[in-house]
Amino acid sequence: MSEPTSAASKDDPFFVGWLPVPSGYARFLVPVVAGLLAVAVIASVLLAFAQRSPGSGTWEDDAPRTFEGVAHAEPYATLRVPGDNPAEPVRTIFLVEEGKFGATDRVRSFDGRPVQVTGTLLHRDERWVVEIAAGDEGIRPLDTLSPENLRRPAPKDLGRVTLRGEIIDSKCYLGAMKPGGGKTHKGCAALCLSGGVPPMFVTRDAAGNETYYLLTDSEGKPMGKEAVDYVGDPVELTADLEQRGDLRVLKLAAADIRRR
Repeated sequence: MSEPTSAASKDDPFFVGWLPVPSGYARFLVPVVAGLLAVAVIASVLLAFAQRSPGSGTWEDDAPRTFEGVAHAEPYATLRVPGDNPAEPVRTIFLVEEGKFGATDRVRSFDGRPVQVTGTLLHRDERWVVEIAAGDEGIRPLDTLSPENLRRPAPKDLGRVTLRGEIIDSKCYLGAMKPGGGKTHKGCAALCLSGGVPPMFVTRDAAGNETYYLLTDSEGKPMGKEAVDYVGDPVELTADLEQRGDLRVLKLAAADIRRR
């Protein structure tokens, strides 16, 4: 009786896992595996380039700052502060609480009054958000600030517009999360908007430059569930556009939002 061989014959196509791969299989598998690896690398590169940039949003969460200005509670909590120098216009800062909450309830007792706000700054392009620090030091009244030029200006009607873009929550998009928009952020954004974080609408031109709008309902009051339903999706909307100081505001009815 002949002894069994310890290795597969080079002419034997039968493959045993612990023995060398038959040469016929090797000649077939090597180019196939190399081709699959090349396809995987190319697909990964193309997928990476297809992703939208997470943007320049920054959260200075390790460096609390203090701002002095006039607080407003409606339609969302804001603070109007002087520019960095006399030549710069007044800036409107959105105010939010820790976590996924707006700050309207906390700011309401200071509505229209000069205050000092301490918290961490989130910013992206020209838009700023401050997460108010916990405790009495987070927001307190001021007697030394002249509020006249910091009061909310009368709105300027810019007419009815139709725009394409995305509904976002201002806190995450402006710096709390990356990415802070799109379908991957849809669940988080819905929780933020449900908690009172100011909703915004962002449009992008052909070069990728973004323009931001604050969203209210058609009466200029806080948006309700309609914003949550569409957050993170590409949409087209028709709304009345107003300029309120440095804010562009879209007064929007739910029926005028359409998925693209």
